[in-house]
Formats: sequence, C-alpha cells, structure tokens
Amino acid sequence: MDYEKLIATLSRKGYHGYFCKDSAAAKKLVMEELLAGVRSIGKGGSASLRECGIWDALLEQDARTDDERIELFSTTLYNSQGKDPQIALEKGMTADAYICSTNAMTEGGTFINIDGVGNRVGAMIYGPKKVILVVGKNKIFPDYETAWDHLKNVTCPKHSLHGSGKSACAKAGRCVDCDNDNRMCCITSILDRALPDREYHIVIVDEELGY
Repeated sequence: MDYEKLIATLSRKGYHGYFCKDSAAAKKLVMEELLAGVRSIGKGGSASLRECGIWDALLEQDARTDDERIELFSTTLYNSQGKDPQIALEKGMTADAYICSTNAMTEGGTFINIDGVGNRVGAMIYGPKKVILVVGKNKIFPDYETAWDHLKNVTCPKHSLHGSGKSACAKAGRCVDCDNDNRMCCITSILDRALPDREYHIVIVDEELGY
C-alpha cells in the first residue's frame, strides 16, 4: 500500500493524517501528542484501540488523581464501575475529544461506519471538535464497493458475535439483509470529507487491528 499517497489524499480532504509503523508508535503518538492538553475524552467501542494498547493507556489516565488526568467517558468503563452507561454516552458527545476506529475506509479517503444506536457515528460527525481515528491496514480498501462488502459480510457478523450474538448475520456468518429488532446495522454514515470546524486526526497503523 502506498501510505504516502494515502496521507496526501487525507490531507487534501481536510484531515490530519499520520503513518505509524506499529501499535507502539500509534499509542505513543495518540497519548503523548494528539491528547496533549485534553482533559476529557469520549470513546467508541473499538477492538483496534484494545489491541494497540490505547484502551489500557486511557484507563490509566482516567485513574490518575493529579491535574494531568484525562477523564474517560466509555460505556465499558461505566458498566464496570456500576455507573449508568447512558451518562458516558452523553458526556462523550461534549468531551474535549473523541477516539475510536472506523469500520472501513477507502484509499480515496472515504470513511464508512455502521452503528446500532448511533452514539459513535453521532460523536464522529457532530460531537467533540477533535476526533481521533486509529485505523489498521486491514480496514483500508481500494474502493467503496470492496469496503462495503467487507463491512457487511465480515465486520458486522464478527461484531455481533462479540455482542449479543442474536443478529441474523451473526448466525449466518454473512449479511442476510435482515429487518428485525435484533438488527445491528441500523445506522450507516459515509464521511467523504472533513467537516468544517472539526479536527480529524487519522492514525494509520501498518498492522492489522480490529475486524
């Protein structure tokens, strides 16, 4: 993959693009540079953040008791602490920054995301002014059609299996275009260019992260 060309494409579309050779470099970039001065952060569900160590680093920051603490708004964290996860969703929308991955992106700089309730795509589109996306090389596709096929037939079934496992795609192992209360892909967003008055930081990692 031509990462230099990809970063140039992201820049042309108004994004701040970064290339990291591995997870350690991505974690260092995010925690030491991109989150400098940030005191609160919302987090969307992301296997990628767990696999590259950023999730654990954010938990460590949230547990701090000094002025450098970064308060973390995450439903996973709130559930583990016996707090109402809805509060984490609401506070995450107004935090200093928001961090997650993307379900898929194209080499032309288009980001495709699917949500069940919309908190993640909502925050990416009209939430915190600063958005950080950590993207493994396995989530980058040559065009929209290839990305969409992978998203529907690989990403969604795997994601559902890690959740309730009740959706039709989890049981079939592929999209069956279901239409019922267990459907996990209720909302689809396509971000084709950076939105005005928002900082988008796209961290491209030369490793497979998430699914």
